[in-house]
Amino acid sequence: MIGWRFSDPGPNPLRDMLEQVMAERRRGGGEWMPVNVFEDGDAVVVEAALPGVRPEDLDLNCTDNVLTITGRAQVPEREYLHQEMRPAEYHRQIALPGDCRFEDAQAAVEDGVLTVRVPKVRPRAPERIRIQVNRRDSDRK
Repeated sequence: MIGWRFSDPGPNPLRDMLEQVMAERRRGGGEWMPVNVFEDGDAVVVEAALPGVRPEDLDLNCTDNVLTITGRAQVPEREYLHQEMRPAEYHRQIALPGDCRFEDAQAAVEDGVLTVRVPKVRPRAPERIRIQVNRRDSDRK
């Protein structure tokens, strides 16, 4: 097709997600790890699907408000008649809000799903400050 030019129609969540996946794979990011991130009251919750990853093969780190999840799924070595499950390396980085208290984070693994709960700093209630108002009468000189 002559004269065809790529046009960017604007934000596209699917394209953005695919670009993130491809960038992670280029960096040696391992297998795809689907995640959900949501706020639950006074915490941010991250759920990540990690099939076959035992808690002892899981590593969680946080630097500059970026949560890094790394895990390794093991598959026993044996003679298989049919094999589709293979050892896998998972790696994912998720930027979280700046008001998270990572030192108080809690994590649990159940049924192949990692759940990380990171409390947020509670906003301070606005303080009431009394301000004295002095009136100036323009009639007095």
